[in-house]
Amino acid sequence: MYEISDYLQLADSWGIIPNFWLSSGYLQIQKVSIKTNNKLLWIEEDDWVLFPPLPLQGGLSEYPEMKIWSDFANFSVGEKESFLDWEYTYYSDWFKPERMVGKEWAVFRKNSRKWARGREWRYTQQIPPNKDVYALLVCWLESKDNATIEDFESMEWFLMNGTHRGFIYDQDRLVGINVWDQNGSFLIYRYCITDPAEPFLNEFARLLFYQSVPGKMVIDGGSLNDPGLERFKDKLNPIRKRAVYSRRI
Repeated sequence: MYEISDYLQLADSWGIIPNFWLSSGYLQIQKVSIKTNNKLLWIEEDDWVLFPPLPLQGGLSEYPEMKIWSDFANFSVGEKESFLDWEYTYYSDWFKPERMVGKEWAVFRKNSRKWARGREWRYTQQIPPNKDVYALLVCWLESKDNATIEDFESMEWFLMNGTHRGFIYDQDRLVGINVWDQNGSFLIYRYCITDPAEPFLNEFARLLFYQSVPGKMVIDGGSLNDPGLERFKDKLNPIRKRAVYSRRI
């Protein structure tokens, strides 16, 4: 009987570049099942195959009819059916002060420094009480009005239980949380939650995250159909901005 770890190991053996959702931490909290026809291995949720089915042995195989929710950067099968989202990849060392030079960094360089001026702040991975984390999450959610929050259950789980979390304090007040995950040599930057009443804190939180994980390739999700978020992420100078598609075989 196959498990999630088998698909992840198979993806690694094929040299698959992970997408935002391909990690043990994320998949373990989803209602997914592992399927095989003895030639291919894939992951299903509801009536979707989450990612391209992978051959269990060398050589490509014939693929059955299926709907694939998300392709990979360096492997896909079937025909494009619909645009899913953008996928941004960054290199953390580009966020070092000596690298953030030139006009392409001007806006982020300026804005990421504003919040911390004159403040007694600290960044730590020491876990605060759950009530403080939840209070910040509620504050952040209230600022979104009636906007739909994609996959809130996963967000809540990672914020409350994630293995990799960084917490930003203004004196003794929790004002920001970075949450990330890992797949092999890639980090997956899952969430950046900051107090919406604090201008430019989001930029500072992102800067802290990237500077705290030197030498890493980071997959930073997409824009969630938000033009403002897309423009913001474009200004962080990604090494790759990839269009992610759902596909059909």
